Amino acid sequence: MGESFGHGIRRIVGEVVSGIVNSSITDAIIGTGLVSPAFVVLFSVLNMLYTVVLVLAMPYWGTIYLFGWLFGLVMLSQTGMIGILDATVYFGVPLIVLIIRFGRKLKE
Repeated sequence: MGESFGHGIRRIVGEVVSGIVNSSITDAIIGTGLVSPAFVVLFSVLNMLYTVVLVLAMPYWGTIYLFGWLFGLVMLSQTGMIGILDATVYFGVPLIVLIIRFGRKLKE
């Protein structure tokens, strides 16, 4: 697929930056009071759905790409740009995928 370590790093940085921008815009719109509470709930549900879809796609990413993702995630966690819950999900799932992959390779 041509996905590399650097692509994984760029992906996690892009995910976090877009999340920060998305959150800032959403908070600003909600702060105006012009948006109904139903819209806020819908937006939260869509964000959770995106996270689920992202996590479900991780097993199909390349191994080196996953290592790049994890490396970038560790870097961003050190800066405080990503929360504990997000870091746990975004670190745990790829780690499990890698453990399963290496386990399968050992059995071969």
